[in-house]
Amino acid sequence: MKIIKNLKFAALAALAVTLLFLTSITQAKDHGKAVPPSNRFVVLLEGTYEPAGVVPDLGLVLPHLNNGRYQKVPIYHIDSGVPGPTDEVVGTFYVLGGEGMCAYDLGKGALTAKFGPSDGVVIPDGEGGTYFIGTVELDILEATGIYRSFLGGHIHMVDVLHRTAAGPIIEHCFCYISKEHGKP
Repeated sequence: MKIIKNLKFAALAALAVTLLFLTSITQAKDHGKAVPPSNRFVVLLEGTYEPAGVVPDLGLVLPHLNNGRYQKVPIYHIDSGVPGPTDEVVGTFYVLGGEGMCAYDLGKGALTAKFGPSDGVVIPDGEGGTYFIGTVELDILEATGIYRSFLGGHIHMVDVLHRTAAGPIIEHCFCYISKEHGKP
């Protein structure tokens, strides 16, 4: 079990360092005025999935987020690294296995994305569960609020997804979000 924990830590650390060197980070800090991000940005999906409950209207058409089947997990800014108890949640990620759609509620806007190709491995966790470690490509189909310019863009996920034997699914995923053709 200790080997698996060390592997998980090493994988997360390597992914974080890789992303930090590959991208310039754009922070959307609240200075009283909503300013759309002009460049690609990275967010962290981190935590245990739970039922979405009643989802507020995000202005999205494609995913039916209030069908009772969606799961949610918090979104953090990349600069917070692996979040601690004092880090602020900046949004919510919604997903439904098998549907191929997800939504990012980023506070000042939202995105709908469709899952595409993935590349990764599934390894046992030593306790009856599994880890998916790999990348997933998504296309942005809808964008609202200050993220409207990301319509037609792309999301590159670097994921460590833990499906525990007891049932909970734990997410550790960096999402590299860019505009169409990677242009600002």
